[in-house]
Amino acid sequence: MTSEQQQQHRLILQILMGSAWADQHLEPQEVSYLQNLLQRYHLSHDSELQSLLENPVSPQQTENWIVAYLRNADEEERLILLAKIGKLLISDDDVSDSEHDLLDRYYELMDRTPHHSEAIPKLVKTLGQFVRDSIKTISELAER
Repeated sequence: MTSEQQQQHRLILQILMGSAWADQHLEPQEVSYLQNLLQRYHLSHDSELQSLLENPVSPQQTENWIVAYLRNADEEERLILLAKIGKLLISDDDVSDSEHDLLDRYYELMDRTPHHSEAIPKLVKTLGQFVRDSIKTISELAER
């Protein structure tokens, strides 16, 4: 794995860890999901990333990481990130209002951040709406 790939994976994990803190706490399922990604990306030894599992991350910091990621991400990478965020948010079967809001903010941020192709905003908007609808459906089912 190249140093650039390692940095990109690290940034993805920072975004995901920041996203997990949207409701001010981490559920065991979220931690498990994040630990699995740390292992997959060979970053389990990274003490800074490990500390993000223990210390809350501000929404502003997470958005800064997302902007940094989006500047260099192509269409496929953006969609993969959005899918990972969605998967993380539903990993504990309980999507809070703050997590819903977070996904909306990320969608808006993706829409406003310059990118390589003009087709991306429509695709991101469509996927973002799909993820929000899916999370809403899952939340409603969990409440029953």
